Amino acid sequence: MVKRSSAVLALALVIAAACGGTATSGTTGANATSAATTTGGTASGAPTSGSPSFGQILGSSKASEYKVTYTLTATGGAAGFNGEQSWYSKPPKSRFDFSSSASGQTATVSLFTLPDGVFMCFGGTGQTAQCIGMSGVDTALQQNPAALFQESMTKHPDQWNGVLVETRQIAGTQAHCYDVKPVNATLAVGLTDGRYCYSAQGIPLLQRFSVQGGTWSMEATKLATTVPDSDFELPSKPTILGKP
Repeated sequence: MVKRSSAVLALALVIAAACGGTATSGTTGANATSAATTTGGTASGAPTSGSPSFGQILGSSKASEYKVTYTLTATGGAAGFNGEQSWYSKPPKSRFDFSSSASGQTATVSLFTLPDGVFMCFGGTGQTAQCIGMSGVDTALQQNPAALFQESMTKHPDQWNGVLVETRQIAGTQAHCYDVKPVNATLAVGLTDGRYCYSAQGIPLLQRFSVQGGTWSMEATKLATTVPDSDFELPSKPTILGKP
């Protein structure tokens, strides 16, 4: 059962990580200026016109409670890819859901970071959800670059520079948008540069950045600032890899 579960998980992650084609996400992305108000910024990401610095945003993000649903578009390569992600945060708990449909089949992958461990749960059309224990959150997030970069930035805010470039409305919330680059490219977990938008409370609302051969874009469509504890309950008893 563990062997079969690992194979199904690998297939779901391959679908989740696929990218290519032409972006069709409208105003999503670094060049989106519709309904935006340019506010300018400084090289250090210092507050401009009342906006928080990028460092302040990352500090707030570590403590914020939220559930956000995003539309996702990846470009580059041979085929287009679209999907949906939902992120849940209620420190110290977090959860990242990804769902995608291809050829009439839906694959769903959920990562839970809980006080008693890190778990990956997966399922899809005609499947009962299965969960496995993971060795660590960074390993589990390797196939979800948006969540991986967010995790890296909040853990190591001193390794990132953010320049405030605009404010705009996203999912009915005022978003502060920054052009972000790593201080040291060798520590950037694959990130070169990108556009990141957050609420004043540090809730991620938009991400657009380069990946190998293309781009990855996510924009929030729904936002809630309270999350019930039930959203962090695993859908099935987890299997610990390496144990019978």
